Amino acid sequence: MRFLKNILKSLLGFKSLRRSLSVLVLAALDAAALFSGLLGASRLSGNDGVDRVSLAPLLVGLWIVVFAAFRLYDRAPVRRNPGALIGASFCWAGLALAGAAVYPESGLGLVGILVSALLGFSCAGAMRLLFERGVARVYRRGLGQTPVLVAGREPDRARVLQTMERAGGAYVLAGEVDLEGGAADLAALRSALDGTDARVVVLAGAERLPDDGLLELLHSVRLRGIPLRVVPGALALMRGRTILSEGMGMPLLEVRYPRLDNSQRALKRALDVAVSMAGILLLWPLFLVVATAVRLDSPGPVLFKQKRVGADEKTFVCLMLRSMRADAEVLQGGLEEMNEAQGPIFKIKRDPRVTRVGGVLRRWSLDELPQLVNVLKGEMSLVGPRPLPVRDFLKMEEEDKRRLGAVPGMTGYWQISGRSDLSFEDMVRLDLYYMENWSLSFDLKIVLKTLGAVLRREGAY
Repeated sequence: MRFLKNILKSLLGFKSLRRSLSVLVLAALDAAALFSGLLGASRLSGNDGVDRVSLAPLLVGLWIVVFAAFRLYDRAPVRRNPGALIGASFCWAGLALAGAAVYPESGLGLVGILVSALLGFSCAGAMRLLFERGVARVYRRGLGQTPVLVAGREPDRARVLQTMERAGGAYVLAGEVDLEGGAADLAALRSALDGTDARVVVLAGAERLPDDGLLELLHSVRLRGIPLRVVPGALALMRGRTILSEGMGMPLLEVRYPRLDNSQRALKRALDVAVSMAGILLLWPLFLVVATAVRLDSPGPVLFKQKRVGADEKTFVCLMLRSMRADAEVLQGGLEEMNEAQGPIFKIKRDPRVTRVGGVLRRWSLDELPQLVNVLKGEMSLVGPRPLPVRDFLKMEEEDKRRLGAVPGMTGYWQISGRSDLSFEDMVRLDLYYMENWSLSFDLKIVLKTLGAVLRREGAY
């Protein structure tokens, strides 16, 4: 039971899925209510109900369209508005009467339509009341709630939390981040997002943050794919630039990004999913052969799992086919003096830890193929700055961490420009150039040139 409850909780946690289910259920209940009204009106009129029941699909469709026009399928509490329910019922009756006047052969009468509207309204109201109580009961059990991370100064956060408690319902507190002193503590925000399952960030007191700090916070939240909502100041409220949040109990200003940029990134993500799925399905025989070779060549697991730092300094487990000894990370401390790379990264051209099969895998970049799974999960992209191990990240300067402003990739501009033969400064410069000039066509160009670089085995060791 606990397993099924966790699955249901995860599914209902997705706002779009939860809202779609609510609309479908409400539409089905409204359709059943009007159909019951049509049957009841036919029984009361003493006929077999052929005139109205035979037209039920058309009348029910009109009923749902009118309800939608009155916003009875919008977010709560709009959908619970009794005035809108009454107005929609009368509007439907008026349209049905107009249709009966134009087509008298339909057999729809004044009394029958009014009785159908009254019974349909009564049934719809009762069913919606039961539906809302059922939704509230689901929320009380902790299902379907959206975890919220509240950021701001202590007084501002307290007001948000009090409002959320009074409103109850779909949102639950996942964590808090203090922004005392008028500064955006990105490290605290990232830590809170990594340590909680927050799916929405509510920012209170945004007007007190400096422009640079606010932009960095927006960029950080955006990289993680989490919606950001801002508690607006008095000026924004007077101008009416607010969006009522579902069940939050307060007006919130939702921060959106340019549609063109979002559409391109959506296409990039769609391409990542399609190519990674196709690659996994087509290359599994190669995976099997290589995995067998790795297992027979040296003792240890087939896959090498390493924590790496990705977009917005978020760590994830990067998957690779093991090309070194199983104790390679333990031995690295004793090899630091042999490091041939400049800067924070660690590279040895003839690394003694690399196995015989591992050398072949590295020359042909086959050890990185399992990262298709990371791409499918959204932790990486096909093209982007290469993710570095935590050890390298900790040695980086703050200025160099700007390359973490994009989702890491299996390949990138650095790979097609020399790869390991380049210095760390060149890698950062090329990554920043890619981020500033990013486009889908640029990604395609890098992918095609990567194939050539792999065949030529440039900088692969």
